[in-house]
Amino acid sequence: MRTERLLLTADGLIDAAGRAWPDFAAWCTAHAGARAVLYAGPRQMHTLRVPDDLPLDDDEARLGYGRLQFTHYFGPAAQAWPLAAWPAGVCALVHGDLPGLQAAAARHRVKLAGLRPSWTLAPVRDGHVAVRDGDLITWLLHENGRLADLQQRHADDEDTAGGAEVLDAAALLPTGGGQPGPDFIAPPARGRALAWAWAAAASAACALVAVQALDQRQEAQRLADQAGVLARMAAPRPGATAPAAQRAKVWAAARQLDLDWAGRWTELEQAWPPDVQLAALDMDGSSLRLEGQTQAADAVTQLVDRLALRAAAGEEVVLTRLQRPEAAAGADLLRFELIWRKAGGLR
Repeated sequence: MRTERLLLTADGLIDAAGRAWPDFAAWCTAHAGARAVLYAGPRQMHTLRVPDDLPLDDDEARLGYGRLQFTHYFGPAAQAWPLAAWPAGVCALVHGDLPGLQAAAARHRVKLAGLRPSWTLAPVRDGHVAVRDGDLITWLLHENGRLADLQQRHADDEDTAGGAEVLDAAALLPTGGGQPGPDFIAPPARGRALAWAWAAAASAACALVAVQALDQRQEAQRLADQAGVLARMAAPRPGATAPAAQRAKVWAAARQLDLDWAGRWTELEQAWPPDVQLAALDMDGSSLRLEGQTQAADAVTQLVDRLALRAAAGEEVVLTRLQRPEAAAGADLLRFELIWRKAGGLR
């Protein structure tokens, strides 16, 4: 049976012949018994590219990581978004009634074979390619037949396509669909559960700490310790200190690294401005990397200055990134990264 490719838009639906439909139910009424795959653009679906060095071994682990990230950046509403994973990332269906789409298909005996992001319509070939959906562009980079990078940008941003060929999503419907990627209809692969406890960082107010691991058990301990710091900073209280049990865990991790990380984290809590939100904390060797966001650039400068005053001889605090996100959501926030390390050290 032939598979019809359909593009979901803010105004309805577009089929491969370029015809517009008010919604999927209307298309199903006119195509009873057909087989269809739906594609949705960045206005309906957020895409998260998972870093390659994270120890996420299966779809279950990636979905757990994606849920934490989406909830952190978009709030409690993201907890209800349907998610779909693939080896390089996770997608969230933000606008689109998945049960409603499935019900409309069932009423007219339409086989709904998939619901995927529109960028999967792009051809798989090494180099750059960009897929346009209205005023947004998804920029893709393939290396050796593998998706190496993915970014979503506004079409009117300067050098949005980065020199890549720009393909219209609707124009790709007749021949596209070869790109590997997530599918909200196909069941996810259920591999073995991730060995360390994600629940330790499962707070709607904080992001999962991403660290490189030499030993999973040590990683689980470090994640739990750092998640406690993240949780306290998400809702700071003047004069608040960590519980004794939590500090015991921090000191245990510190002794493993032969560094006073417990004292350093205490100094970090004291220096943290109230209008800055912590997004990630990564302890790696002799360096401490922080990521956060704020509406005030002065708050970032204040944080760097406070930490620099607390740094010991031979240490430095470096602001390595300060930028405003290109995506519409959270565009009023500045995101930053800073590293506390030995002077002249490389991360």
